[in-house]
Amino acid sequence: MPDTLDPKDVEAFLRAHPNFLQDRPGLLAVLNLPHGGEGAVSLVERQVSVLRERNITSRQKLAELSDIGRENDRLLDATRNTILALLAGENRADLTKIWLDQVTGTFKAEMGALVWLDGVSDDDAEAPLASKLTRQGGGFSGVLRPEEMEDVFGTAAAEGSAALVAIRSGEDDIGVLGVGSHDTQRYRAEDGTLFLEYLAEVIGQLPASG
Repeated sequence: MPDTLDPKDVEAFLRAHPNFLQDRPGLLAVLNLPHGGEGAVSLVERQVSVLRERNITSRQKLAELSDIGRENDRLLDATRNTILALLAGENRADLTKIWLDQVTGTFKAEMGALVWLDGVSDDDAEAPLASKLTRQGGGFSGVLRPEEMEDVFGTAAAEGSAALVAIRSGEDDIGVLGVGSHDTQRYRAEDGTLFLEYLAEVIGQLPASG
C-alpha cells in the first residue's frame, strides 16, 4: 500500500462502493462528516444513529455490571451472617439445621442440602449422589434429573438445578454443601460456586464437623 492516497482515488472508490460505510459502522462512528452537500444529511444521521446505538449498549452493560455488583454485595453479606451462625453449632446436626435455615432465610435460596459422608468413598456404590457429583473438581453446577433432586434435597420427584461443593477436612471429603431450585435455569454449568466454596471451607474447619 502506498504511503499516501490520492483523495480522488478514495472518492472514486466510495462512488463505486456506495455501501462501504453502511457496512462498517465502526469506521462511520469515527469520521468527521459535514452537514452540507448532497447526500451529507443522511450520512450524518446514520453516524448519529450508530453513536446512539453504542451509547445504549454501553448503558446496558453498565447496568448489568451494577446488578452483578449489588448481587455480589448481597452474597458477601449473606456469607458473613451464615458463618457467624455456623460458629454456634456444636455438632453435625446443629450445622445441618443452621445451614438449612440460613440458605432459605439469609441467602433466599429455594432449598439447601448438607450431606455428611461417613467413611464412604466416592467409588463406593452406596456413596451419596451429592458426593459423586462433586468428586471431579470439588464442585458442580447445573441441571439435576428428578431422581437426583429427590436424592440430594429430599424433594418430590421433579427436575431442577443445583450448585454443590465438597466439604473437606484435610485431604478427606467429609460432606457436600448445596443449594437447589426447581428452576432448571437457576444454577447453570457456567455459574461459579465461589461463595459456596467459602462456606464449605469454613464448615470443614469447624470442630463441630468432626
